[in-house]
Amino acid sequence: METAHPESVIPTRAQALFAELPIELRHPLLLAMPFPHGAPSHLFELEQHVCQALDPQGSETLRCAAIRCTGVWLWRHAEDLNVEVFMSDFFRLLDRLPWSVSLLHAFAVAHIRASAMMIHRRESRESTQRIFILTKHARELPVGHLVDRSLWPCLERSLELLKKLMWRGETPLGYMECFKAAELLCLFVQYGRPMNKEWAAWDRLEFHTTTVWAYWMVLRSAAVQDPLAKMKSAGAAKMDPLQRSLYDSVLKRLTDANDAVSAARNGPGAGKQVLDPTASALSAHPSNEPKAPHRIVVWGPVPPANDTGDKAVLERFKPLESPQPVAILPDVPRLEEIQAKLLAEFPWASVAIGTIFDELITRRQFGALQFHLRPVLLLGPPGVGKTRFARRFAEEMDLEFRAIGLGGMSDIRSLTGTARGWASGQPSVLLEPLLNDKSASALVLLDEIDKAIDGAHHTPPLSSFLLGLLEPESARRWFDSFLQTDCDLTGMVFIATANDLTWLSNALRSRFTILDFGRPSADDIHKAIPFALEDIAQDWHLPKEVFASIEPPANVKVPNMRALKEFLTRYLAVWAKLNMGPQLKH
Repeated sequence: METAHPESVIPTRAQALFAELPIELRHPLLLAMPFPHGAPSHLFELEQHVCQALDPQGSETLRCAAIRCTGVWLWRHAEDLNVEVFMSDFFRLLDRLPWSVSLLHAFAVAHIRASAMMIHRRESRESTQRIFILTKHARELPVGHLVDRSLWPCLERSLELLKKLMWRGETPLGYMECFKAAELLCLFVQYGRPMNKEWAAWDRLEFHTTTVWAYWMVLRSAAVQDPLAKMKSAGAAKMDPLQRSLYDSVLKRLTDANDAVSAARNGPGAGKQVLDPTASALSAHPSNEPKAPHRIVVWGPVPPANDTGDKAVLERFKPLESPQPVAILPDVPRLEEIQAKLLAEFPWASVAIGTIFDELITRRQFGALQFHLRPVLLLGPPGVGKTRFARRFAEEMDLEFRAIGLGGMSDIRSLTGTARGWASGQPSVLLEPLLNDKSASALVLLDEIDKAIDGAHHTPPLSSFLLGLLEPESARRWFDSFLQTDCDLTGMVFIATANDLTWLSNALRSRFTILDFGRPSADDIHKAIPFALEDIAQDWHLPKEVFASIEPPANVKVPNMRALKEFLTRYLAVWAKLNMGPQLKH
């Protein structure tokens, strides 16, 4: 066994540092320090790190490095060690000396490493998007996964120190200290919790949008004033952790975590729901009514534009960079009411409507609050009311509706967003309904998906684009070519229509719940006349009841709903000539 050199001076130094400790240590390795001559060399390595970390005469840089090295040592030898007890004793030893932001950050990093966890600060090596996520054994730790209790005092002490330094203005923080303080805040709000207090997902979100945001603004201001910040290269400036990207990425994780907790509860009164993170904390008290969860749609940093026209477009879409409400799933009685209403309008589509509402009602019965539906493909011949059903479904669910005709489409740039610099440059049309409704939810109709054409020059196939759009994980990081950043489209609901599935690939079919929409009988068509008249009134921008007093003909013989609407349009013209005087024609 390898041993330390006899002339080692570490035991003598350790004896002086550990003499007359005012606290009782629990971990055997710390109790055994200073180690006797002849002990294994790796124990003397640990002793050296601990002594340097506790040395009041050592520089802060050397002490920080020693604390981090202690964490690495524990990670290497953690199989037969109680890391939580060691780090708890280690913190109490360090607590005898004054803390700084750098020392607290070093202890947090050491504790994370000793616990076999890693910090991910970027999405990829090439990305400039800042994140702060802990992983263990290559698995991402979710929000609320608490770090060991021995780290909680460090995080609490960090908040106390930041409050003392920033609000009382005792010591200005440099750029690197601001960076470390920001990471401590990210660690605390996602994986920590106050001592002796339960912290729900809602509490984390509220803390982040109030306290953390206030700290963030002060840290950002202090970092800008540091001369070091002015010396950064352009590339380093893009990765500045104190830009909004890091704050927003944590906000997105907290919002998603809170949405998941809310969806797992039964009933609207089962607990706190997600409120608008931008709202005042004073008005953020939960009520008996479910509150709309929020999601950031354009959550990546949007590169600035040089062209004046492009700048105006970016400004118009800027609201989507802030949290937007997600549609709430109606309660079960309301869903059943909507189902009955749509069945009265589309009795020939009872199987399709029943399947759709079975999914929605099941989601709601299990406590889901966020409106979502697996992509649906309505199959049926032309003119049976597929498009009208999608629009009416959106109206009843209070969703913004956007129909996109795919028949004959070969250029998908209107869907992916067109590049900047062109006069016609615009973000994707998929973002328009979200912007119009100031919401993260909308219903998009992919009309005539079976007639879409692949193979336009210099553009990806439409089918490949749709495969990504309809896959939740891809939709969560959907790239817009004009905004030049990722967007989250998971709040959108997609309904497609088709007359025939012959030319639809198996991969694309697998993304949908395929439902036969049926065909209306003569009796169904006659019963649908009042609804068709309401549609005509809507097309003419008139109140939908304007034709209620008109008696429709009894013997209408048309093959489908489209033909019915054409017939009624002609019938109204004849009726007006016979029943309306000249003074009413205008």
